Amino acid sequence: MLIPTIALLGALIPTVVYVAFVWWLDRYEKEPKWLLALAFLWGAIPAALVSVALEIAFDLPIAVLGGESLVADLASVSINAPVVEESAKGLALIGLVMIFRREFDDVLDGIVYGAMIGFGFAFSENLFAYLYPILSQEGLASGLTTAWMRTVVFGFNHAFWTGITGAAVGYARLSRGWAQRLLVPVGGWSVAVLFHAIHNAGTTLVRQTFCLSLGVSLGVDWGGVLLLLGIALMVLRKERQWIERGLVEEVRRGALSPQEFDLLRSAGQRMWVRWSAWGRGGQTAYRSVGRYYQCATELAFKKHHLRSLGDEGGNLAEIQRLREVLAASRVLAWPWLWPT
Repeated sequence: MLIPTIALLGALIPTVVYVAFVWWLDRYEKEPKWLLALAFLWGAIPAALVSVALEIAFDLPIAVLGGESLVADLASVSINAPVVEESAKGLALIGLVMIFRREFDDVLDGIVYGAMIGFGFAFSENLFAYLYPILSQEGLASGLTTAWMRTVVFGFNHAFWTGITGAAVGYARLSRGWAQRLLVPVGGWSVAVLFHAIHNAGTTLVRQTFCLSLGVSLGVDWGGVLLLLGIALMVLRKERQWIERGLVEEVRRGALSPQEFDLLRSAGQRMWVRWSAWGRGGQTAYRSVGRYYQCATELAFKKHHLRSLGDEGGNLAEIQRLREVLAASRVLAWPWLWPT
C-alpha cells in the first residue's frame, strides 16, 4: 500500500494547491464549484481515456513507418500527443460554452475552466502513467524525482496549454461575428498544440542536446504560464471596469448605496468584509454576503454582454431577473456588510 499512497499523494497535493490558486484568481465572479469539478473530471477521466486510445491507434502507423528511430519518437510525442490531447481537452470547453453559456462570461472564465480541465488531465497522467509505474519499477528515488519534475517544475503545463484554448473560447464568447467565433478558438487550440509540441520535443531531445532542449522547454513553459497569468490579471482589471460601469447605474436608481458601490468594485475589500461576516455570523452570514456579491457581479457582467452582443439569449430579461434577485439577496446580506 505504500507505493500507491505515495503516488496518489504525489499527484494529489500539488493539484489541490494549483486548483485553489486558480479558483482564488477568479476574484469577482466565482464559477460554480460543481461546474469546475465537472471540468476537472472531464480532464481526469474522459479526456485522458480518449487520449490514450487515440494515441495508441495513431502510434501504430508511426511505428510501422519509423520503427524505433528518433524521428518516430518525435512524431509521436510532438505531433500525435499534442494534437490528440489538446483536442480531447478542448472539446469540454466547447461543450461548456454551448451548454452553460450563462456561466461563461469572458477570457478569464475560459482560462479558469481550461486550467481545471488541464489539472484533471495532468492528475491522471501523473498518477497512472508516471508516478505509480516508476515508483513500482525503479524505486523511491526515481519516483520522487519524477514527481518533482512533473508536478512542480512542469506542474502547470497542461493547465497552461488548455488555458490558452480556454482564453480563445472566452474571447470568441464576446465576439459578434461568426468568423471570430469559429476561427479564434481554432487559433487558440493551434497555439496550445504548438506549445505542447515544443515542450515534448525539448524533453525528448535531452540527451542529443546535452540538456539544452530541456532548458528551452522550461523557458517556454514558464514564460507562457506567466504570460497567461498576465492576461488573466488584465482581464480582472477589465472586469472591475465592467462592475463599475454596470453598478453605477444601480446607484443612480437607488438600488445600491455609494458605500456598496465602493465595496463591490474592490476585490480586496470584498474578501475582508466576507470573512468578517463569517466571524460575526458564521456560515450563514458568509454565504449571504457571497450570494449578494455574486448577484451584483452577474448583473454588471450581463449589462456588459448587452452592450457587446445586444439582446442575445434574452439579456434584457436576465438583467431584470438579476435586479430582483439582487434586491432579495441584499436584504439578507445587509446586516453583515458593515463590520463594527
